Amino acid sequence: MSSHQTVALDDASLARYAPSVFAEHPYHEVSDRYGFIPTIRVIEALRGEGWKLVSAAEQRVRIEDKRGFTKHLIRFRHVDAKPVLGDVYPEIVLINSHDRSSAYTVEAGLIRFACMNGLIVSDGSFGGFSVYHSQKDIVGRVLEGTCNIVREIPQIAGKVEQMHAVKLAREEQEAFAASAQMLRWEERTPVTSDQLLRIRRGADTSDDLWTVYNRVQENLLRGGMRGVNARGRRMKVRAVKSINEDTRINRALWALAEKMAMLKAA
Repeated sequence: MSSHQTVALDDASLARYAPSVFAEHPYHEVSDRYGFIPTIRVIEALRGEGWKLVSAAEQRVRIEDKRGFTKHLIRFRHVDAKPVLGDVYPEIVLINSHDRSSAYTVEAGLIRFACMNGLIVSDGSFGGFSVYHSQKDIVGRVLEGTCNIVREIPQIAGKVEQMHAVKLAREEQEAFAASAQMLRWEERTPVTSDQLLRIRRGADTSDDLWTVYNRVQENLLRGGMRGVNARGRRMKVRAVKSINEDTRINRALWALAEKMAMLKAA
């Protein structure tokens, strides 16, 4: 996976991080109804609308002949993007594959430059959408849907500001972290709530919901913590590198933060 960039990724870098973007035909097992549009065509269209490509990743393959067709995730930031809060900027997240594992999916994202965390806003909250490969005018539909998401950015900014205004007592932070644990580990968790609340930098000492959410998200996905596995053995938690897991956890964690904000406002 590429790291987030302040300058746009060029095609050479894109080919290194997500070669399936440049597929010239779909995986051989797709049906005749599959309408193939290479991802690079959608990327070029978004670039033409002022969206610069800032990050790219591709799912690891288990079946070797799927290499070059598998799921990939591309993040874009508009050249005129303004922060929604401090060092937090809105982004667009594009997910696609050419092996039937994913439709064209576009969601809202946020990037906090202090930790380059790559948050994904819950698609149920702000109109994330999918365009299926059997549909016509895929490029046009993606561009139209992207415009619709952009119109939701003020609402996203409002959610961020709301979370920033919510103060959490220590026991509330621990409850939030404990719920977040279950998003990655359904049963025995190798780390404690305190570890997920670990402060990595001086800018993250605040006890507001937005900061706590960011701390937990970073620790949950980046790993690096020492813990004990289900067999009672010491272990080091690995970073989440799967696109499927990264997006699933990110969406659920945003929804969890929204729920905490609502509970505090009640």
